[in-house]
Amino acid sequence: MLSGIVQLFYPRVCAGCGGMLSENEQQVCRACLASFDRFPDAASADGAIQEVFRRNQPRSEDICRAWSLYRFHKNDRLQTVIHTMKYGGSYRLGTLFGRLLADMIDDDFPEEPVTCIVPVPLHRLKKIERTYNQSEILAESMGNVLCKNVRTDLVVRKRYTGPQAGLTLQERRGNVDNAFMVVSDRIPEAVLLVDDVMTTGSTAAAVVRSLRSAGVRIIMLATIALAS
Repeated sequence: MLSGIVQLFYPRVCAGCGGMLSENEQQVCRACLASFDRFPDAASADGAIQEVFRRNQPRSEDICRAWSLYRFHKNDRLQTVIHTMKYGGSYRLGTLFGRLLADMIDDDFPEEPVTCIVPVPLHRLKKIERTYNQSEILAESMGNVLCKNVRTDLVVRKRYTGPQAGLTLQERRGNVDNAFMVVSDRIPEAVLLVDDVMTTGSTAAAVVRSLRSAGVRIIMLATIALAS
């Protein structure tokens, strides 16, 4: 009875279509999940992300391996869901996508050991504005599944930067240039970097640059989606 009363005043609705969720659905309904443009396998996702890096970023900032669940298209339901996760307070979506990403990685984990998982950091003021970092939620969820430690103390965002959306490739690079800094002296051998969406790879490349300069040898990347 109590559950029914809660549902009456606080209905569980899908973050994609706004429809009511069934008892077995969490955050996003099965129909919306099925409508997202999912990569057929881990190899396809890795190839697509690596191609974007080769095309848009200097070779010295490459990544060893990459995973992504979906291709991101403008004005589709996935865009709505990710926007809700980042700006609408629906941090539990990060937990959902983190589990899905971890399942993909767990079936395809490389031979190289991953020391820890590192979320792309927000500037402290932006984190205050949003109250949470969606990449940290993703990373924590993935860490629980993969049994890996999450390092939020390794890299900080030292400059407050504007959003990347709507900027050209050169503007994106300039926006995040020298924005990240490694602040810990406990440098891991290999990290799995986690972000929500990758478009040109400029943000990830800026973090990779800071990690490599600090001595991290192996860097992999996981995102919810690759923007098309």
